Amino acid sequence: MQVEPKNIEEELTNREIQLIRWLSQGYSRSEIADKMAMSIHTYDGYRKNIRLKLHIKNQADWARILVQVS
Repeated sequence: MQVEPKNIEEELTNREIQLIRWLSQGYSRSEIADKMAMSIHTYDGYRKNIRLKLHIKNQADWARILVQVS
């Protein structure tokens, strides 16, 4: 399922969108957590919330989202 960029911005918080942008730029999990001043555990929670909100089921879905947001 492909989510339109407009819907992404409506579904996600600003911090969730920022996390996806950094992912799309190739930053690692720990680098993003440091940039966002959060623990790895909190980062994982953000990713889970994004996955649930956007109905991401696999890596191909993640790739489509990352391309849309970048």
